[in-house]
Amino acid sequence: MNLLRSLSWKWVLLPSTLLASLVGLPLACGHNQAPTIMVITPTGGLEYWENFDHAVTAAAAPAKIRVELAAPQSVTDYSEQAQMVDTAIARKVQGIIVSPAHQLVLVSVLRRAVQAHIQVVIVGSPIALSEQDYAAFVGWDEEAAGRLAARRFIALLNGKGEVGVVGVSPTVEGSSLIEKGFADEISRSPQVKLVSVKYGLSDWARGRQAVLDLLAEHPKIRGIFTSDEFSTHAAAYAFDPADRKRPLLIGVSGESLELHALQSGRVDALVLSDPKELGDRAMQAMRAALAGSNASAYSVQLPVRLVDRQTMVDDPVATTLIKGSEQ
Repeated sequence: MNLLRSLSWKWVLLPSTLLASLVGLPLACGHNQAPTIMVITPTGGLEYWENFDHAVTAAAAPAKIRVELAAPQSVTDYSEQAQMVDTAIARKVQGIIVSPAHQLVLVSVLRRAVQAHIQVVIVGSPIALSEQDYAAFVGWDEEAAGRLAARRFIALLNGKGEVGVVGVSPTVEGSSLIEKGFADEISRSPQVKLVSVKYGLSDWARGRQAVLDLLAEHPKIRGIFTSDEFSTHAAAYAFDPADRKRPLLIGVSGESLELHALQSGRVDALVLSDPKELGDRAMQAMRAALAGSNASAYSVQLPVRLVDRQTMVDDPVATTLIKGSEQ
């Protein structure tokens, strides 16, 4: 599924009977009844979260864990994501794996989940809860993503020039952390100036307009950094790749369209994280939590990587993402 497909789905139920038994980890939620977990991602319609969901469900199969998937239509539908947690509580699931789009909106409802003795694993972006309020956190270094992009811009611009940012929303925690890392690193180079930050609100058409507005307001801009998949898609297809006067483009995205845009020269570099590893690690933590083990031992902040047209050929994450989209 890519950015141009419909975002109309919300709930997908997987088969309740999965393949094999969990070896060496007795589940603490019943004798013969398979536990159910709810997996709630920030939005539908992105290959990244599709790949994450696939990794979670594949890792759940040997443990005979039933997985239900949910996602709001937009990453800015914070209240809808909170309602999905409420639904999971009402369904009396044994566990919730959730990637919060907003640091604060889900706080109270996740506390209710914990009070209902539901194991909670936070993935992706952090949330404003203490470590005692959830079983484990599995994320990736979002500030490092912004710093990687900033350092590449500084190198490509020979330490001089104007750059701008197009993101999803100032209230989306993950993108905000990426933008903070980018701004902090850019500030270390006195002759590279961050002139503006604009937002596309998880809509590629709005993102494209934000890119064009940025260029119109700052005609001397030499680089644009896009901190989410939607704005990266917008920027990649806003310019003719043969136009040598277009600004340099570096984005955060593991979507196949943007990887192909990198191959064709529409984008100069992409920052990637591995959705499969995120899903695998999240399920490891959830299995430990359901078994009554110390799930916090599985908390980890995963690395990110920056690839360009040359290095993506040998990058294992980039090649896996491209091959997966072609199957």
